[in-house]
Amino acid sequence: MLQTQSHQCKAKYLKRKKGSMSSIKGVFHLTTRAKRRLYCKLQLWMWRKRREKCRFAIFRAKKRACGASPGSCLGVKTHSLKNKSKIVSPLGCDAGGSEDKPGMQNYLRTLRQSVSPSETFVGSSSSQILVTDTGVSEIMDPVKLSRTVRPLLRTDCDECFKEPRTLVLAQSVDGPSGQLTAVPPGRDQAVNTDTDETVISEKPASSQTSCLKVLTKDIHEFLDDFYRKYGSFIPLQKSDVLRHLKMRFNVDFNDRKNVIFPEVTEYRTALIQKPAPSFQVVYKKHTLTLDDLATLADQNWLNDQVMNMYGELIMESACHKVHFLNSFFHRQLMTKGYDGVKRWTKRVDLFSKSLLLVPIHLEVHWCLVSADNVKKKICLYDSQGNALQKVARNILKYLMTEAKEKNQTAFENGWAVSFDEKIPQQTNENDCGVFVLEYSRCLALGKPLQFSQKDIPKIRKRIYKELCDCKLHEQG
Repeated sequence: MLQTQSHQCKAKYLKRKKGSMSSIKGVFHLTTRAKRRLYCKLQLWMWRKRREKCRFAIFRAKKRACGASPGSCLGVKTHSLKNKSKIVSPLGCDAGGSEDKPGMQNYLRTLRQSVSPSETFVGSSSSQILVTDTGVSEIMDPVKLSRTVRPLLRTDCDECFKEPRTLVLAQSVDGPSGQLTAVPPGRDQAVNTDTDETVISEKPASSQTSCLKVLTKDIHEFLDDFYRKYGSFIPLQKSDVLRHLKMRFNVDFNDRKNVIFPEVTEYRTALIQKPAPSFQVVYKKHTLTLDDLATLADQNWLNDQVMNMYGELIMESACHKVHFLNSFFHRQLMTKGYDGVKRWTKRVDLFSKSLLLVPIHLEVHWCLVSADNVKKKICLYDSQGNALQKVARNILKYLMTEAKEKNQTAFENGWAVSFDEKIPQQTNENDCGVFVLEYSRCLALGKPLQFSQKDIPKIRKRIYKELCDCKLHEQG
């Protein structure tokens, strides 16, 4: 009984196999294995055809929704003939419907001759061939077909063919306050007054060029004014540019440094190459040229002109409660004695001041001596830690003589001399002059000596600006 059932199953299997292989009838000399392989290929093509039909249905529905012709984008060449689909094969043969069995067989013979059994797909490299129960059709290049039948994301066909958008930083009104804020590049921002929601829309690529032009123009104008005001770019800092742009547009440009700083460098280089007009700063009896101000660049040594004019600004800022003696004072005192500097204080009462500041230039080094008239204390400040007690005693001897000449008996004695060791120290051989000016500034304004060597580059730039502006800035 089991043997009879086995024979019956085998007969049914052969019958089904014979029926399924009928589509390749006429290919007699192929082996069973080759026929089976061809049959599997045909089944794969049929599955792909059904999938493409499904995609085409979706595509045609969306094309109809936007008013376009569904047949205009199809990648299958068809010709209407008596309400039947006449399909042009890639080999130039016409494949009719299922009724045209001889045509189907002839086409398959030609197909078998042009394609080897080892190939995965039947057809040329630029197209695929699909054999179904209704005939043979040509599917165009898969890349072209996928581009044609890809589902659309929008129903508006006009929007699908617009130019691509480019992202750009823009400025827009955020909320009812009217404050300008940064929005994502390439987008416009608007406020829905009913729901207070911010709506952001795409912005065309031309807006990027416009915004960059505005930003570039403003940077150029800022650099022109800066160069005209300070005579060089020595005091320019990156923070100055970002601060100006923030004040100008009320937008934080810290995330756009890679665009701003290259433009600043390029335009600054172009300005420097042009002939610079004569530049000088005149304040009272002091005159600074561009060469004098250039001593504040990098690690140059400061000259007497810079030291003395900055001392003048310190006295003005301290409301003349502090007196800053000329940088040549100590040298003249050492060479000619008290008689050589006696007339230097003819119009100044030193003992009416709360603090005296005396910059000391020792050939290749600057240090500072301060005299507190309230505490009657003389202190030496040296950025290299040198305890030059002799220098401090020279100033003490001068003050006692000056008090005797001016009949200030209270200041003829009772003075104390000290050396302050816990002060900021320099780590190179070039910034002693800058340390002396910063000591003087902090002492005159009553601020603690809280700075270090790493702050000196910024201090140099700040001193440059203060000299050109003829006043001390509030920020440190």
